[in-house]
Parts: sequence; structure tokens; C-alpha cells
Amino acid sequence: MYNEVLYEKKVERELIKLYDINSINKVTYLGKSDNVTFCIETIDNNKYLFKHHMGTNEKRVIESELLWLEALEANTSLNIQRPVRNINNQLTTNIIDEKTGNHSFWTLQVWIEGKTLDRQPTDVELEKLAQLMVTLHGHSVCWIVPETFERPSYNAENLLNSLNQLKQMLPLNIMSSDNYKVLQKTTDKIVKVINSQEKNSDDWGIIHSDIHESNYVFNQGKPFVIDFSSCGFGFYLFDIAETFLHLIPKNREKLITYYQQERNLQRDYIELLEAFFIWAIIRNFAFLSKNVNEHNELSKNIPMVVEKFCRKYLKEERFLFN
Repeated sequence: MYNEVLYEKKVERELIKLYDINSINKVTYLGKSDNVTFCIETIDNNKYLFKHHMGTNEKRVIESELLWLEALEANTSLNIQRPVRNINNQLTTNIIDEKTGNHSFWTLQVWIEGKTLDRQPTDVELEKLAQLMVTLHGHSVCWIVPETFERPSYNAENLLNSLNQLKQMLPLNIMSSDNYKVLQKTTDKIVKVINSQEKNSDDWGIIHSDIHESNYVFNQGKPFVIDFSSCGFGFYLFDIAETFLHLIPKNREKLITYYQQERNLQRDYIELLEAFFIWAIIRNFAFLSKNVNEHNELSKNIPMVVEKFCRKYLKEERFLFN
């Protein structure tokens, strides 16, 4: 467990020692998920995100995320959580625990001001969100990935791993065997769809992969995407499908319309989006299943998803915009 006060003091010491920041006014513990995060406020009103990476201890994987952020900041008009290099001009900082001797990687990024939406986006907000996604994907199409770049791939194996994680819910009675069988059949069908797709530069590249309602904020009517910790190689349609999880059907349709005003989608995009939409749900359920506090909600949501989406998908009934 994290002792917030102790870690806030430790964070302040490490920041002063390893970064060119010596006017710290406040350190605020934000929380722990895959990573542990802190908000850093300086006397001169600058704000930063200081992150303890716990999801992976592989330096190259962490640095690859930040290399993409640097490229986006340099080559697009997007306001990005730009990485701040340490006094040694490194993207990551290796901090050794004085008590255990264990080492961990930390990163510092500029803070993006904004608020998440607690409602459905307006038409104007949807249009700007679509434009943001077009910019992200357009950059990925053109960007020459460095040889040292190493990020996860969102492929059929990723979906199967998520299903295997969900299978662990069976002995806990969080999910019925009947519902699991439907999820398994659905996954088998989606795997065939994934494997049938060509990974050409127009459809596949570096994606954020997690643009849900908590990972984009609005400031003065403009959206900003945050938290690239799940970025990797994937289908651009997967980014859209992930965002669809939190939009009502008519807003999904509007987002696609705005997106296609600037960037064409492949002809069978509706069928692919429905497959990727369910894939995104299964991945999200798998992530939540690791937290016992989420099990009660999962026991309610899994049957709903099976009936509302999976059974329709298996019968080839359209559901995404209905």
C-alpha cells in the first residue's frame, strides 16, 4: 500500500535532485492503477504529471511511448502531455528504493488542463474529437517508427488473452458458463475478422488504444487526449471503437461522419467497428476483472453485453448505430 504523505515527500526529493525543478509548491497523490501518478505544482504556476511506472519495468517500452509523444508535439498542432527529460537528458529516471534496493522507472510530463465530460458530447465537441483522432492517425501513417521502438500489438492474441483473463471469473460465479460460451463464440468470430485484415499503413499503425471518456479532457471547448500508457500498434478503427463505448448510438454515427470528412475509412468499416467494439468491451472487462472491487459490476454488465451485443453480432444483426 502507498503511504501518500511519505511518497509525496519522496517524490519532491527526487524531483529536485533529478529534474530541473526546484520551486515545488505542492505535490498531490492522484492514485494508482497500472501506474502511480502525482500532480506537481510549482511556485511559478507550472504543473506536471510525475508517474511511477508499475505496468512494465521495461525501459525501452516506456521510452517508446514518450518518443511518440515528442514526435506528436513536434509535428502536429496537438497539445500533448510532452515528456520532460531529466538532468541527464533521459526520458526515464531510474529511482532505487533505499529500503528494498528495488529500482523503478519514473517519468515527468507537462500537465494538460481540462475537464472530463460528465455527459454526452455536443455536436461541436464530437466534431473536434473526430478531428483530434484524424490528426493522431494521420501522424501515425506518416511517422517513421524508430528502430528501438517497442510497444504492444493489439492483435488477435491480445483479444484471446483478454478472454482467458475473463475465464477466471467462472469459478468465482461472476459469470455464468452460458455467457462465457457466448463470449467464446463471439471471440472466435472476431479473431477471424482480425486475422483477415491487411496491416497496411492506411489502416494499421501506432494508436492510443484507450480514448475513453476519462482520457480526453476539454478546455475552452477544445479536446485534449491524455494518458498514452496503453499506446501500441493496432487498427485505427480500434481507437474509434474504444471511444464508441461511451457514446450513444446517434453520437457514434456523428463521430464517424465527422471523421470521414477528413479521412476515409475502408468500405466495410461498420462490420469491423462492431467487431472491434465488442473486442474493446472484452478487453475492458478483462482489465476490470483483476480488481475484486469491480466484480459486482461485472456480474451485472457481462449478461447485458452478451444479450445486447454478442448475440446480435453472432446473428449478424447490426447494433452499433441502433
